[in-house]
This record gives sequence, C-alpha cells and structure tokens, in this order.
Amino acid sequence: MSRVAEAPGWERDSQSPTPPASAIESTNESANESTAAAPPAAASDRLFGPRHLAVSVGIISSVLLTAFEAMAVSTAMPIAVADLRGLPFYSLAFSAYLTLSLLGMVLAGQRADARGPRLPFLAGTGLFGVGLVLAGTATSMGQFVAGRAVQGLGGGMVIVSLYVLVARALPVHLHGKAFSAMASAWVLPAIVGPVISGFLAEHASWRWVFLGAAALIVFPLGFLAGPLRTLPKPEPKQLAPADLARLRTVRLCAGLTALGVGLFQYGGQELNVIGAVLIPLALLLLIPSAPKLLPRGIFRARRGLPTVVALRGLMAGAYFGTEAFIPLMLVRERGLSATAAGLSLTGAAISWAVAAWLPNRSWVRARVSRAGLVRAGTAVTVVALLGTFAAISPRTPLWTAAAAMFVAAFGMGLAFPNISVLTLELSEPDDQGANSAALQVADGMTSTLSIAVAGAVYHALHTATGSDGHVFALMYGMFIAVACVAWLIAPRVRVP
Repeated sequence: MSRVAEAPGWERDSQSPTPPASAIESTNESANESTAAAPPAAASDRLFGPRHLAVSVGIISSVLLTAFEAMAVSTAMPIAVADLRGLPFYSLAFSAYLTLSLLGMVLAGQRADARGPRLPFLAGTGLFGVGLVLAGTATSMGQFVAGRAVQGLGGGMVIVSLYVLVARALPVHLHGKAFSAMASAWVLPAIVGPVISGFLAEHASWRWVFLGAAALIVFPLGFLAGPLRTLPKPEPKQLAPADLARLRTVRLCAGLTALGVGLFQYGGQELNVIGAVLIPLALLLLIPSAPKLLPRGIFRARRGLPTVVALRGLMAGAYFGTEAFIPLMLVRERGLSATAAGLSLTGAAISWAVAAWLPNRSWVRARVSRAGLVRAGTAVTVVALLGTFAAISPRTPLWTAAAAMFVAAFGMGLAFPNISVLTLELSEPDDQGANSAALQVADGMTSTLSIAVAGAVYHALHTATGSDGHVFALMYGMFIAVACVAWLIAPRVRVP
C-alpha cells in the first residue's frame, strides 16, 4: 500500500518526486494569495469548527456510548447474571460480544470500501440498540447472551465505520485530532460509568443499565445521519469472479475466526475434558482463518502497514491483558477492596487521554514523526509494565500498580492514535475499510486470546488468597514478553 496523504509537519517519503522550481514558485504564489484571501475558512476548518461540527460530535457521541456501555455493563454484569441464574454461563456474556464483534468488523470493512460507511454505521448502531434491549428485557440467560452477541455484531460494525468516516469526511490534518478525541472519550465513562451502573443495579434494576444505554443511540444517529447521507459514495465497481470469491472467503474466515476465539476463551476456563476438546478445535479454526483477515506480511513484520497492524495487536494484548488482572491481583494479594482496586485504573484512563493529545501540539509535530511517537509509546509501555512485578510484593507501596499502569497508559496514548492515523495514511481509498477492520480484528483478537491464556494459567495454578504472587508474576511476564516483541518490531513502522 502507498501513503495516500500526510499531515503537514510529519515525516514524508524521501523518494517523493520533486516538482520543478517554476512549479514551486507558482504554487507558493497561489498559496499565499489563497491564504491572504480566506483566513475565515482556515479558522472554520477545525475539528469542532462549523464545517465539521456535526461529524465530530457524532463520532465522539458514538464512542462515548460504546465506552459507557463497556464500563457500565462490566459493573452490572455479576448482578444481571445472578438474577437470571446463569452464573455458569457468565463468561459467555462477555465472549459472545467479543466474538461477534470480530465478524461485524470484517463485514463493515467490506461494505464501507464498496459503498461507503453509511449503511454499516446505521445498521451497526441499530443492531447495538437491539442487542441492548434484548439483554435489558431478558428473562433467561439464553436471551441475555443472544442480546450480547447482537450488541457485539453491531459494535464491531460501528467502530470500523467510524474509522472510514474519519478518513472520508475529515481532512487529513484533522485525522490525528479525531483519533485523539476518540481516545479521550473513554475518560468520562471510565470515571462515572461504574458509579452510575452500580447505583442503578443496586437501587433500581440492572436492566436500566442496558435500556438506558439503548435510549442514548439517538444522539450519534441524530448528528451523523445527515453527514453520512451527503458523503460521496465510491464509484461502483464490477468485480471479477476471483475478487468476489476472495470477499466470500474473507467473510467465511471472519466467521470461523470469531467462532475460534469464542471457543478458545470458553475452553480456557474449563480445566477438564471440555477444555481439552475446545482449545484444539479453536486452534484448528484460527490458524487457517485468522491470517486471511490481516495484511500480508504481518507475521514477518514487513515494513509499513503489516507492522502497524501487528503493533496494534501486540500492544493491545500486552496492555489490556495486564489491565484485566490488576484488580484481581490487588484484591487477592494486596488486600484492597474491589472498589479501590477498580479505582486504581482511573488515572490510567486520564493519562492515556493526555498522551493522545500531545501529538497535536505544534512543538511535538515539529520534532517527532508519527512513526517516532509510535516507537516511543511502545518503549514507554514496555518499561512501565515492568512495574507490575514490583506491585505484587507486599513490600512496595499500594500505589505501585496504579503508577505502573498510569505510565503504561501514557505510552499507549502516544502509540494508539498514531497507529490509527498511519493505518489510514498507508491505505488506498478503496482499502480503508478493510485495513481499519484488520486493525480492529488484531486488537480484539489478541486482547481476547491473551486474557484467555492468562485466565487459564491462573485457574490452573492459583492456590489461596495471598499465596498467588508467583502466578501473577508468570502472567505479567507473559504480557511483558508480548510487549517486548512489539518493541522489537516497532522500528519497522517506518515506510521503506
């Protein structure tokens, strides 16, 4: 893939052809006249300026809805599952969402490349709302899990549609700010989501967590319906039979990958015959199907897009895997309450958001390329995650884990938004949906698999409260090893 566009001030391809001097002078004169004649236009060409206000607010409200749902549902889930007498199927409520989201990402990417992001966004938002209503009105665990699955399908479609919308509705110099804003949108839900959800679940009903979130879908729909309708559609193309066959193969592989991830996650929690059957079956599904959803050369860390997508997956697996087990470690090994353990990650959400906005500062843009920021963020995250080893020991202060995750999240905030921008810059217009889907698939798949593997290790080795330090050290070592692989390949982000 070639770089299709690049924001001013960032690293450029040194092999780009140089125009003749006369052309440069002519261009400069025209640019000076244009700049002098139209300062108001430049002022309005901001992320939240009049020209892009509806798109920007719609994107942010959509991410806010997804983030609030994720934070709130995690808090209400134990109460909901207990009320439905479905504790043996607790993990399915999470895996159903995650696995179906992988399928939704691929379907949305193909449709967005062919006809634009309008239909996948509207369909995904609708499915997300339907899933929330199904879960919120569930009278059985089967209906609840089905609702979560529908939610996941819609959520996967929405996130890929938003990436394509950023690429096609906003100018290139606003892509970084758009992804920074999307990262920042997780901060408020991370702080208030669990509080609101816990209050509703304890004093009203857990059902209002789902039904209330379903009512909020009117906001992103209201802001984005108009811009999506007026967004230029790609020219329809007559695909060759071989291309049609390839698209059908990718859709089939997406379904097999989703099923494989779900089976792996469920099998990892069953240390019996069920797990012994499901995990090999999951691998038989994943090994041939998952590579079809990712860029060629990703397992060789080929320079450019393959390494960018690989980094997204590796960093997600390392960070989110560690994050998932920090509260458990603090409760079992350090004696904190569940509330205090959960609050230890609040600072990480804020740190991530602050770091995500740094690349938009002019003094940063003038000194460091996007690829350089990705490399720096990767290194910061790897070093910070080493602090989780120290956090296990009772000899260290209780805030050690929070400090380690605060710094690690800063590194993630530097890397993730810039990985998103680089993905669009390294994609041809006709491949923006497919490559955005690959990015999200790598993120979701590695996060789910890393958590599943660590969960299996924990279930197999843990003994008693206060005696599992060596188990957590082993799990954190696994996550850090994954992060080190990301650090080793990070220099290959640079376009050759």
